[in-house]
Amino acid sequence: MTSEEATAPQQQYTHSLKLEETAKGLRISVHVYANDRDTAVEEAFRTYNLAKLNCKERDILMAPMSLS
Repeated sequence: MTSEEATAPQQQYTHSLKLEETAKGLRISVHVYANDRDTAVEEAFRTYNLAKLNCKERDILMAPMSLS
C-alpha cells in the first residue's frame, strides 16, 4: 500500500440525505459523490425529488425556500 492509498478516505456510500426539522417545516439536504459532474447533478436532483415526493405523500410540511 502506498502512502497515498493509506491517506485517501474509503468512499463507501454514494448518496447522503439529511432531513432537518425547522419551525417552518422540513428541510432537505442532498450530497452525491460521483466520478463525473453530469451523474452527480442527475443523482442529486433525483434524490431530492424523491425525498420531496415522500414528504408530500406523508403530509409533511416542507420549509419554504429562501431567496437570498
